Amino acid sequence: MIQRMCIKVHFICCLLLLGFSLQAQYSVSGGRGVPLLAKDDTYNRLQVYLLNGMGQSEIRYTSASSLPHKWYRYKNSALNAEPVAATQQGNVSVVSNPEEGYGYFAEVAGELARYVWIIDYSRYPVELRSLDLSEQPDPCAYLKLSGDMVMEKLMYHTPNGILTELKRQFEVTYKTLEWTESTALFSQKEIKKVVDGNPSGQTLDAPLCDTDVRIAGDLFARHFGIEKSIASSLYQAVAIEVHGFADKLNSDAPNVVSYEAADLGGSAPVDIRFKAVANDPVAAQYIWKIYRKEDGPEKLLVRFTGEELVYTFDKFGEYVAELEVSNRSLSCTDQSFSRDIKIVESSLEIPNAFSPGTSPGVNDEFRVAYKSLVRFKGTIFNRWGVELFTWTDPSQGWDGKKGGKYVPPGVYFYIIEAEGSDGVPYKRKGDINILRSKNVQNE
Repeated sequence: MIQRMCIKVHFICCLLLLGFSLQAQYSVSGGRGVPLLAKDDTYNRLQVYLLNGMGQSEIRYTSASSLPHKWYRYKNSALNAEPVAATQQGNVSVVSNPEEGYGYFAEVAGELARYVWIIDYSRYPVELRSLDLSEQPDPCAYLKLSGDMVMEKLMYHTPNGILTELKRQFEVTYKTLEWTESTALFSQKEIKKVVDGNPSGQTLDAPLCDTDVRIAGDLFARHFGIEKSIASSLYQAVAIEVHGFADKLNSDAPNVVSYEAADLGGSAPVDIRFKAVANDPVAAQYIWKIYRKEDGPEKLLVRFTGEELVYTFDKFGEYVAELEVSNRSLSCTDQSFSRDIKIVESSLEIPNAFSPGTSPGVNDEFRVAYKSLVRFKGTIFNRWGVELFTWTDPSQGWDGKKGGKYVPPGVYFYIIEAEGSDGVPYKRKGDINILRSKNVQNE
């Protein structure tokens, strides 16, 4: 029983000490402006504060207990800490005029909440002397910042003795173009990017328009109102971004025989419009290339220089359309756009009867069913060889009239000659039956 009571008392004491630890807190004041909590390292229970000068500086510790506060500081490791003087009133104690480059901590009844590291930021100024963008290792992909930028690293030691850098941050601003899918257009956009550490050597996405680059910071200096900035001369953009489009201009007629849907193409002849939108005026040369897939790009059907092209595919087979866009100096090229086009084989089917004037919209015209016919001529005759109707568009047909009036029901004859996109010739002759009840009046 006594052992259980001891364990319970010990557990309660631990909870009380933990509560004291959680309620305890540090605050830092002094220098020019408000000190900045630049890093809150919860893993190491360490807060890193920056002060702009150390004049009238102090570290204040508030605990949940008025027990005596014992203060220490360390240079490299908390294991080698040394005591420092402090004043205490109630549950608040203060270390006046702390020295920068040290970690400080307070103990209450042998327990401590966390540590505070002090850096005098005014001792580590930033000098942004120059920004040069003239030499670029790969300007088609990225922009590398280079220049004369001097800054000493901001360092601190964790309580367990690990030397750690407090990374400075700089804001880099430049312009580029942004693609919007809904409008299919580029628009200018200002990019603001925060980079860690010395900006010299950092990379940016290659801008798509001419721009200067501005660097401001570091952001710690911005907090104190003493940030520096520098701008480059105008950078001539060379990177290319292109968006290509391929649209079928003509839809299949209702009497085109269904076929397995292709990504682009279908029943010949097919008119396809190819269009390119790139980051003008950086993009200066547009080249469209079309070739049969089986022949490869060595045997081009089309090589067209321009942003927009309409091409008629009238031969069976599989094709590839490629786009190549280059800049003014031909140093950067975008070849990302490519489309496959499939033109289906031909076919021709001819009906043997129709019923004009009987049920409008239902079998009231003599039309062939077809695919990929690139040449066509059809002629209708009566039984005495008189020509009644001729047409050259396979999507059209005969409405069963001659001179604006329906011809009598009975047997008529057709001759159809055609050629498919695959080179197959068609020459068909046959009869067609007109079915119509006697009570349908001629028009």
